[in-house]
Amino acid sequence: MGTKVTVFLSFLVVSSAFCAVDIQDVTFGFNNGYKAGKWAPLNVTVRSQHEPSTFNGELAVEVRNLYSDKPIHRYAIPLQLSKTDLKHKKLYIYCPQNAIKLFIQVVRTRGNDKEIIYSEPIATQELSLTAPIENKDYFVLVLAPSGDKLQKFIDKKQLDDDDAQAHIRYLPNSNAMPTRWIGYSAVDLMVIREVSLTERRISKQRQIALLEWVQRGGTLIVPGGANFRYLKDSFIEQYLPVKLVREETINKVPTSLQQQFGLNTPTNKEDLGSSSFKNIHFEPNPECHTLLGTDEQIYIAKRNFGSGQIISFAFDYNAPPFSDLKAGETFWRWLLKTHGKSPRLFADKYAPFRQHEDKIHKQFLSKMPTQIPLIKFLAVVLPIYLFSFGGFLLYFGKHRRSPQKRIRSYWIGGVIFVFVSVGAIGIARAVLPEKIETDRFSILSIYPEQKNAHLQSYISFRTTARTKTSIALVQNTFIRPLSNESVAKPPQFFQGSPFQLQEISLEPWFPSTYVKETFFPLDTQQSQITLENAWRITGEEAAYLGTVTLGSSDLWSSETSSKTINKVPPDEELDGTRKAFAQILQREGLLQYLLKPENALAINKIQIRTVLMGWTSQLEQVSTNVPLMLADENVTVNDETLVIMYLDEKDRGM
Repeated sequence: MGTKVTVFLSFLVVSSAFCAVDIQDVTFGFNNGYKAGKWAPLNVTVRSQHEPSTFNGELAVEVRNLYSDKPIHRYAIPLQLSKTDLKHKKLYIYCPQNAIKLFIQVVRTRGNDKEIIYSEPIATQELSLTAPIENKDYFVLVLAPSGDKLQKFIDKKQLDDDDAQAHIRYLPNSNAMPTRWIGYSAVDLMVIREVSLTERRISKQRQIALLEWVQRGGTLIVPGGANFRYLKDSFIEQYLPVKLVREETINKVPTSLQQQFGLNTPTNKEDLGSSSFKNIHFEPNPECHTLLGTDEQIYIAKRNFGSGQIISFAFDYNAPPFSDLKAGETFWRWLLKTHGKSPRLFADKYAPFRQHEDKIHKQFLSKMPTQIPLIKFLAVVLPIYLFSFGGFLLYFGKHRRSPQKRIRSYWIGGVIFVFVSVGAIGIARAVLPEKIETDRFSILSIYPEQKNAHLQSYISFRTTARTKTSIALVQNTFIRPLSNESVAKPPQFFQGSPFQLQEISLEPWFPSTYVKETFFPLDTQQSQITLENAWRITGEEAAYLGTVTLGSSDLWSSETSSKTINKVPPDEELDGTRKAFAQILQREGLLQYLLKPENALAINKIQIRTVLMGWTSQLEQVSTNVPLMLADENVTVNDETLVIMYLDEKDRGM
């Protein structure tokens, strides 16, 4: 009998040892490549083995200060595991400027209609990060088969006089591509070569994420040559600057390429002048800007795509003569220095020195708490009450000659004063609704050709009384604190369904400030957005348009006189909150790239783009598609939005 009990207990102990939920693998960024002040993907693999029941909980990640170990941000995603299971989860994490580490937890949850109760973490892992890539450097992401030589050409090599370097990272396959545009936040340039670009290989969600990232300033490069079969009929073909006519093989390297990159002198035993050269014959699309070519053939072409750009090569950089180390290095140095970053991302080298977020935070703080309804009520009623009650006590205190009776009257009056005060505050809180008051300053970038827009909002939350709540967000919205100060328990950004900012502590005296970003569909022909204080800006020339309506007004009116400006957005004709925010953007140069792109100075043919700028306070009334925040009767909003829309020549008829 004793032997049986021993065997049973041993079996129980061994079985328990194999019952576990653990974190198997964690990768951050792209092969540890990330930038401070940007978002990055975090991939976590979680395994359950012989669990007694289904696991329901969350995968939570705390971003902690590397030195103090205090939490700065917190993120979570729902996690469900069967008894024996393996799940791959992807979260998107914001990396602040200070040194950080990640603390990853698997937490079991149980909840009711009112709250979610968290248990102690059943699995944890700490991840220390390598040094981030500097903002001035070029972060190049490559999706290509093994044997690609781009890393050998330029990885970790100095590109220009300010010591900027290129950092090359490879994706293992198309499934590693981010499913949200924010995942590419740190990437400056992406190269896709010899990869199938059909929806069967790259999901629709990943396609949208890639294109939205380009619109926000990314540079996408697609080589040609033998890649013709991958590009033809792909999802990206319609966005290229050129038409793909045919694949062709010629007997020698074209003269224009030889002269531009010094290919006329052989760099190895192969005679580059007489070798065959695979090429795609291009014809320009209306948006095409030829970077290198002749009257008969375009070899390198570019088109603007929102704030970003798409570049096409007629040849394959991984084939002769560009596969040669010296020729490849020469070619890529030229390309990255002149066209490797869009003007918007090229200006990111100043990001570590900009203080616009601190200044916006202080602007929100400048709003006095007396503007909150409860504080307004108390500010009016309590002084009257205090003077009245004080006079009452003073009068009766003086008329009582006995010191004992005088002291007694003061004590009784004091107690009555406390009860009446507490009652007044309680009645005020019961009568006045506990609303969340939101002050918001937004920058709306509209891309009319693709009929979508990007909204970046700086938000301040206050309440009529101290409370802890959750705020629902529109799906595909990413939010972070405006200030990176460490707090005892930061709110949690839940990237589930729906997206939520959970356990946020709000009060009337001090605002909680955040910045959020999202993409959403927007057709200016259907959504009648009226802009005030609007300007049409081409380079440093600006024309004041006054009040215009997108989709109906003539945005190209030639009757308006132009003037030269050197800062954007113009603050003439502005006052109040609009003027304050406009001056913050001016001083910090956040939109200066719209006037005179710095990297354009190295390019012979400078493309001057035209943008429309204007202001609106009625964005939430424009369209049901505008994702400001999920509707909530307890949320009131004070909103000012700066609208920026790229105008192309074909928009003259608007």
